[in-house]
Amino acid sequence: MCDIIWCKEKKADGTVCNTVNYLDPFNFWNWEGTIACAECGTVYYIHMIQGWMYRGPEKQPPGTKPDILPVYADKPLEGYVRYRPGVEGRTRPYLCLPRDIYLGVPDPRRFSIRGYPVRGWPNQPPSTGIAGSAGFKWEIEKLSPEVWEEFLEKKKKGEARDW
Repeated sequence: MCDIIWCKEKKADGTVCNTVNYLDPFNFWNWEGTIACAECGTVYYIHMIQGWMYRGPEKQPPGTKPDILPVYADKPLEGYVRYRPGVEGRTRPYLCLPRDIYLGVPDPRRFSIRGYPVRGWPNQPPSTGIAGSAGFKWEIEKLSPEVWEEFLEKKKKGEARDW
């Protein structure tokens, strides 16, 4: 779900712009500033609060510098001519980069938040079957004795608790 600015300004050659500029919600959730049309460069002022367009889009005078460019734009009335993310001077790149804490490797979890063993941690013994599927009966004391011992220690310390 994203908001749009449909530019209906006349270009220098006399035609109407008719470009839909898409505003991705992550950057524009609580945002106030100017954004340029990807086709004609017309600058609009918008003020968004909690994802709702509070003010705008209001056309700004020529020569106003935009704060940001749209991430994607297309022209649905002209056979879907589009500007994909990262077109120089028209759209900004879509940098879908994870934060530094996400290294692309899952954290192995052997115990739930309540301290009970969970099924599905990596590198289980081959005795668990194909892809670690142990069926409905999960005999953890036989399949992973070291995890069973760790669980018993947690129970003694009171770290494993019920709801």
